[in-house]
Amino acid sequence: MTLRRYLSRLFLGRALGALLALAGLLQLLDLLDRASEVLARGGVLDVLRYAGLRLPTLLGQAVPLAVLVGAALAFLRLSASSEMAALRAAGVGAWRVLGALLPACALAAAVQGALLLVVAPRTERALADWWDGRGVAAAGEPIAVPHRLWLRSGGDVVAVDAVSLDGRRLEGVLVVRREEEGRAVARIEARRAEHDAAAGWTLREVSVVRPARARAEAMAELAWPDGPAPATMRDLARPTEAQPLDRLLAGSRGEGAVARGAAFYGTRVQSAAAALATPFVMLLLAAPAAFGLPRQGGGAARRAAVGLALGLGYLLAAGLLGALGEAGLLPPALAAWTAPFVFAAAGVLLLQREEG
Repeated sequence: MTLRRYLSRLFLGRALGALLALAGLLQLLDLLDRASEVLARGGVLDVLRYAGLRLPTLLGQAVPLAVLVGAALAFLRLSASSEMAALRAAGVGAWRVLGALLPACALAAAVQGALLLVVAPRTERALADWWDGRGVAAAGEPIAVPHRLWLRSGGDVVAVDAVSLDGRRLEGVLVVRREEEGRAVARIEARRAEHDAAAGWTLREVSVVRPARARAEAMAELAWPDGPAPATMRDLARPTEAQPLDRLLAGSRGEGAVARGAAFYGTRVQSAAAALATPFVMLLLAAPAAFGLPRQGGGAARRAAVGLALGLGYLLAAGLLGALGEAGLLPPALAAWTAPFVFAAAGVLLLQREEG
C-alpha cells in the first residue's frame, strides 16, 4: 500500500502538471487563432467565455499525452535516483510497479471519459449556440445551413435549408415518406415548419406529391407528428465534435434522427471505449524509461524518447484508423481497437526486453 501510494503520488503529480501545461498551450494556440473573431463579436469577457467553454474539450484531448509525459517523468525520476534499481533488488519488478499505478491510471481514464463524453458535449453545444447566436435577432430566427441538411428520421428522409438556434423553426423542408420496404409513397415540400410543445410539428404552405396522383396537392398546413425533436434538429444543423454517449449509441443502432451512417456512429462508440484504454497503453509505453541507470549517461532519456515517439505514433494511428472507420472503409471495432492492441503489444515486448 505504501509503494502504491508513493508511486501514484509521483505519477499523478507529474501527469497533472503535464495536463495543465498541455491544455494551456492548446488554449493559447486556439485563442491566437480565434481571438480576433471573438473580439469582433464582443469584448474581453467574451474571450474568457470562449476560453472557458473550450477548456473541457482541450483537457480531455490532452489527457493521453499528459499520462504519457507524466509517466515518463515519473519513471525517469525512479531511474535517476536509483529507486528502480533498489526496487528490483528487493524483488519488485516492473510489472508490479505498473500494477501499483493501475488505480491512478484508471482515475485518468475516468477523467478523460467524463470530460469527452459528459462535459465537453454540453460546453461545445453552449459554445456553438452562443457563437452562432451573436447578431441573430432571436433564437427562433432560422439560420441557413452551409449545405442542405439531409437526415433520416424513422422511415422518412428529410431535408431542410435553415434551422433556428432552438431547432423549433425550419425553412425549405422536404419530407419523403417511405414504406417499410423503402418505397417512396409521398413527397412533401413545405415553405417552413414550426414546432409547438403541445401540438408538435406543423408544416406550412405545403405541396404533396403522391405516385398515384398526377397533380400535386396544395395545403395551407399539415401536421407532422413524427418529425424529429427540435433539440435533434439543432444538433444536426450545427454539430459539435464531442457527442454524448447516448446519442452515439442510438445512431449506431439506427435509431432516432441521424445525418450520418451507422459506420460513423459505430466507430465513435468503439473509439470512446478504446479511449478508456489509452492511458494504460501510454503508461506501458513509458515504462522502459525506468530501466536506465545514472552511470549509463542518457540511457533512461533515450528510453523515454522512444516511449514518447511511440505514444505520438499511437495517437496518430488511432486518428487515421478512426477516420477510415467513420468513412465505412473499416469495420468499427477494427478501426477503434487495432492501434491499442498493436501499441500495447509493442510496449509489452519492450518491457520484457528490459526485464530480461
